[in-house]
Amino acid sequence: MLNSETSNDELISACTLNQNIPNPFSENTRIDITLPAEISNASLYVYNMQGKQIKAYTIQDRGNTSLTINGYALEAGMYLYALIAHGKEVIPKR
Repeated sequence: MLNSETSNDELISACTLNQNIPNPFSENTRIDITLPAEISNASLYVYNMQGKQIKAYTIQDRGNTSLTINGYALEAGMYLYALIAHGKEVIPKR
């Protein structure tokens, strides 16, 4: 458990972002995420391969949670995604 003296860097390092399942996907994919309760704001950004942000999802839950992305909301292709917590990019994935 993190305490009130925990630094932002320690909070950020306690975050996890897992690979989407299934990968590749056509209908839906799930991304498992772990966020400490002390993280005040968190989002998952999806980028195309040119680096343009195409989607942003706010993550409300803390602890072990997941985000499901509807494949029909994206064009066919490969994407990058990154967890953003406290305004910092924590972990990028492909």
